Amino acid sequence: MEKARYQAELKLLSGKFPTNAFRFFNMEDGATGERYLRIGAKTNSGNVYTLHISLTGFPFMPPAVFVTRMLKDRDGNSLASASCSMHTLGSERGWTRICHYGPQSWTPAVSLYKVYVKCRLWLEMYEAHLRTGNPIDYYLTHQI
Repeated sequence: MEKARYQAELKLLSGKFPTNAFRFFNMEDGATGERYLRIGAKTNSGNVYTLHISLTGFPFMPPAVFVTRMLKDRDGNSLASASCSMHTLGSERGWTRICHYGPQSWTPAVSLYKVYVKCRLWLEMYEAHLRTGNPIDYYLTHQI
């Protein structure tokens, strides 16, 4: 991500969240390793999740977003595999990867804040699944 875009994303997020709620990693010139954003998401029920948003290919590709733990469904089964009905895209590092934007819906104009909002909605639907047993697909439609 180019420096001007990084500054714009930082400014937008700083206006929406306290500075201790998110952090960019490896964004300095010459930094090595994966560039990513870590951001906390608190649901209406008070549960807090940490989102790992990979910035590889961003903003030209939708970023991969992970909840930094392996989530389980209502029956206690791991959400490690891709699932249309649960809107998951598999897992890496023992973390559940969640779906937020379909490739056809993505444009480089989408901000990291908008990605966060969609992931926050996913977390609300995940918790609704835990309460009701309905798959996330019951609450959310698919984008292409």
